[in-house]
Amino acid sequence: MIEAIYSNVKGNIDLQFASPYNLIYGRNGSGKSSIIHSIELGAFDTAFDAAGKDVRSKADLRFLAPIGTELFCHLTVDGEEVDWGDRSDRFDNVVSMAMDALTGGHNRLVEFLLEHMDDDHPVTIDTPGWKAQVKHHGSYRKALLTMMKSTKSSIQESRKRMRELDVVKDFLKYNNLSQWQAEGEHTRAGLRNMEAFELKKAIDIEVIDFLKRAFDSLEDEINRYLPEQIGRAEFSETRGRIRLGIGEGVVVPSGVETVALAVALAGALLGGPRALFILPDRAYDPITLGRVMRCLRNVPCAGVFVQTTVLPEDYDFMSLGWDLVRA
Repeated sequence: MIEAIYSNVKGNIDLQFASPYNLIYGRNGSGKSSIIHSIELGAFDTAFDAAGKDVRSKADLRFLAPIGTELFCHLTVDGEEVDWGDRSDRFDNVVSMAMDALTGGHNRLVEFLLEHMDDDHPVTIDTPGWKAQVKHHGSYRKALLTMMKSTKSSIQESRKRMRELDVVKDFLKYNNLSQWQAEGEHTRAGLRNMEAFELKKAIDIEVIDFLKRAFDSLEDEINRYLPEQIGRAEFSETRGRIRLGIGEGVVVPSGVETVALAVALAGALLGGPRALFILPDRAYDPITLGRVMRCLRNVPCAGVFVQTTVLPEDYDFMSLGWDLVRA
């Protein structure tokens, strides 16, 4: 558990936490984001800007400190001091990871699911090296993920090489020099690209089938942490593209619904002693905020931090183990 923060992010932060579950409450501009940035720096050696962009450059992060001072951030975690710059891998920023999977398109979501789900069942792909991959990983799911990433990388590399050779061919032609060597290499790169592309198509088909067989169990796990009033999380597959949405017709969520779905997805696949649930600043209404907090209270994690300008309604959060942190 994160027990305390001491930092000079946007001024001075010196806080003690009495619970793993924390509601950071205050008006706009009261300093809620300063507290969150301090937690992010100490836990992940990074911070996130208003658009959710991951900022790692020390040259950029130094602007979080007042002008003329050096940025510092100290966390106390289970009695141990953790400083920004220690490159601690103690925690995972699970809501950010789930948000990235939900908003990053088909490939991002597929890779996220293959990397973090537990389901596994036999898959056969007629290509050299498949059995060796399965044996190496001891998992069909992990072998699929590895093959998916490697074929994607091969396609990118061969296309990059073909573009480079196009430039070489044009240069040789312009200077009346022999092109045969560049043309031969270009042809070979094209063949490698075609082979990788055909393999990727075969793998993509198996990946979709693999995931579809797990949809029901995945949905059940996700819906354990999604407020019923928001709707039911459902997967859909159309023309080889997978998406995760809410309700009949699998509506793509937005705003607070996206946050709630990300929390549920993270709870289902990423919950555990490494998981920090840091919710992005959104215009929560009191009723929805209470519902999301109720679900968060049941997620296995190392800690929860929710920043808001309103207090929840219909949820007695203080008596259920939450700490109110006034910014």
